[in-house]
Amino acid sequence: MSRRFGTDDMFEPRGRFGDNEMRAPRNRVTGASDLVDVTVYLMHDNPDKKAIAVCDPAKAGKAPWIWLPRSQIEYVKQEPGVVIVTLPEWLAKDKGLV
Repeated sequence: MSRRFGTDDMFEPRGRFGDNEMRAPRNRVTGASDLVDVTVYLMHDNPDKKAIAVCDPAKAGKAPWIWLPRSQIEYVKQEPGVVIVTLPEWLAKDKGLV
């Protein structure tokens, strides 16, 4: 007598629907945004350049300009000389803006 295998037998070594799979890794993508908005003074904005220069209002006059690459940021002019820059959190930390 031959034995017929059903779909339950097919999943036997692994378990159905990953029942015995390991938990998700810690560095799992959550869908949460890692972007931050920072209000800064716009010091230099030449469209021909690959970066803009800004200055942190908290350190105005005491710190050198901070150059931000255009390829990794977006910015909106609020009022003359002031912009809101949206950039990745790691870049903001690296440049000392947060």
